[in-house]
Amino acid sequence: MRDGGHFGVIRKPGTASGTTVAFRQVDAGGRLRPAAEPDAGGMPREARDALAPPALARLCEALQSIPSRELRFDLDGADSAGLALRLVKPDGEAGTFRLEWRPSGEQDEYRHRLEQRLAFERLIAALSTELIHAQDDCLDALIERALGQIGRLFDVDRAYVFRFDGARTVQSNTHEWVAPGVSPEAANLQDVPIDHFPWLLEEFRAGREVHVPVVAELGDAARTERQEFEREGIRSIVLVPFGEQGDPEGFIGFDSVHRERHWPDDILVGLRLVSQMFLNAFRAQQMRQRLGMMAFHDPLTGMGNRRFLNDRLAHAIERCRRDGGSLAVVLIDLDDFKLVNDSHGHALGDEVLRHIGARLVAAVRASDVVARLGGDEFVVVAATTGLDPLSQLVERLFAAMREPVVLPGVAYTARMSMGIALFPDDGGDAGTLLQQADTAMYAAKGEGRDRFAFFTPRMTEDSRKALRLRHDLGLAMARGEIRPHYQPRVQLPTGRVLGFEALARWHHPTDGLLMPGSFLGLARQAGLVGRIDCDMLGHALADLPRWRALDPACRVSVNLDAAYIHDDVLLRQLEEQLSAAGEAAACVELEVTECSLMRDIDRSAEALGRLRSAVPALRLAIDDFGSGYSSLAYLGRLPVTTLKIDRGFVAGLAGDNPRGARAILRSILELGAELGLHVVAEGVETQAQADTLVELGCREAQGFLYSAAVDAGQAAGMLQGSRSR
Repeated sequence: MRDGGHFGVIRKPGTASGTTVAFRQVDAGGRLRPAAEPDAGGMPREARDALAPPALARLCEALQSIPSRELRFDLDGADSAGLALRLVKPDGEAGTFRLEWRPSGEQDEYRHRLEQRLAFERLIAALSTELIHAQDDCLDALIERALGQIGRLFDVDRAYVFRFDGARTVQSNTHEWVAPGVSPEAANLQDVPIDHFPWLLEEFRAGREVHVPVVAELGDAARTERQEFEREGIRSIVLVPFGEQGDPEGFIGFDSVHRERHWPDDILVGLRLVSQMFLNAFRAQQMRQRLGMMAFHDPLTGMGNRRFLNDRLAHAIERCRRDGGSLAVVLIDLDDFKLVNDSHGHALGDEVLRHIGARLVAAVRASDVVARLGGDEFVVVAATTGLDPLSQLVERLFAAMREPVVLPGVAYTARMSMGIALFPDDGGDAGTLLQQADTAMYAAKGEGRDRFAFFTPRMTEDSRKALRLRHDLGLAMARGEIRPHYQPRVQLPTGRVLGFEALARWHHPTDGLLMPGSFLGLARQAGLVGRIDCDMLGHALADLPRWRALDPACRVSVNLDAAYIHDDVLLRQLEEQLSAAGEAAACVELEVTECSLMRDIDRSAEALGRLRSAVPALRLAIDDFGSGYSSLAYLGRLPVTTLKIDRGFVAGLAGDNPRGARAILRSILELGAELGLHVVAEGVETQAQADTLVELGCREAQGFLYSAAVDAGQAAGMLQGSRSR
């Protein structure tokens, strides 16, 4: 405060700092008020000026908040630097102060520092509020703006943030502000090895800020750091770490390029507070991102989840509406993936899913969306301009699955069914498109799997019917509506009935008699095939005594899905049923399709061996033999008694290459004879086919030439009628 060319500082003796005040007085009643000028005889001019009435009035105002009884001046101790004060409080306690004066030029600097500090405190307070409420997409801009405010307030040339990676191996300049005319450095300081600046790292780990007023005076211990600072043209620098002591996560920094400068201690304390505020904001952002990752991403594969898919698909639809264009929604379901989990455990199955997810991501464009819905279902959303690019996408997806996933103990070649729905043709919102793609995917499975299908309106009708049947299926099991019909197996060439194959039929109360193709797929999805197999065996065992009364040699065969004989509960139920049948079990044959056996040959062989051990007279047949899955090396490991030739080879006798069909049939018949196995030809529909089979040496067949499947009563009539042959 100017007064006669001087200003004053009130401080306690022995302290290094003071508070700039105006000069005021104290009254005799304990409150401060202006008073008459004290006797200043013999006092230095500076003291007389400082104690002039206007100055004393201002001193009184400055000390007004301190209750006191009197203010005494030690005029005898006054000198050119100041004088002593004694402030006596109402309780008698006294405090001694010294009133000092300095040249008026220093007053301006001191006032500037005070105003600077107050502005910094206001900035910190405002920044704290802004950082607490900052959205993630605004945080970077807010931090760079704050760096600029601090840089301009303290007249530095560059302000920045460095962050360390999670492993604390590299550091990068993530935010930067530079004054006009100063070159930015952020682009040159990315992924810098953290141990490249060992002296700095040691200081940061100790939790100390680095304050270098004169970079050129840095010692040899900081030689690398000095060289880098000089490369950037830095003359003075302050760096303040953030994070825990011993484990810093980064730092903020301020460079002076044009001049050397010293940072006061109180400002360094404020910078440390700013650095901690930045750290808190970064950690909050990371937490929100982790929560967002959990909400929108699949924890197993790291891919987007259903919520992520719905969000991205909705945005893609809006973009197509705005800009024009089409979208393809491709729903992918792995065929028979349950066998991987059943055979090798869920841990290995999860690893397979991670590999498959990564392959799908690699097979599409960066602009496409790939998500995992759960289980073994994935979805790809891709913008498309026509059939050609869409067909290329589908081919890339299939190609991604051709190479097996090789893991310890297993090499799994994925097969998948894909359903495709198009926007805007098949639906106008995310939910509808996903539903239509799901419908098309099940149509692809119904056509034989490992293929794709486009959605058609007809599929919707079929899906509604399938949904109703799936609901009815559980009731049908309880009501016993699924019962066997029996197709005869006949002797060649006589045509005499030797036995029957039990084939499931659903006697639906409203839809009538339903063939297996309309409900077995639904049963497989619902996990009911094993129960149906057991029910068919129970019905066959109940019907068998009636037939054996007509022909003691009559046999019955029942289909069994090998995927379910790995289930211990089902296997025990089969054992119990067959054991309870007594000697009739010798007339039972269980048929297992070749493809289901080969999915896990080791477990299949173990389960079938267990059945044969429990019921030694039981006969086991490989159904659809020769359909492309078998290996002769495996055949010897399976405890089978019968081979049933796939109907496709019999049909081939009337096809484009009858000679080839004959050769395959002859080979299978010869193989059976060599291994001591009984061979049965399926799907015989014409007399010419039957004659050829007899010529090749086949002795048993079944097919529409002889009869379709009939109920148990009709089967008994056929058996009785054939006894005369």
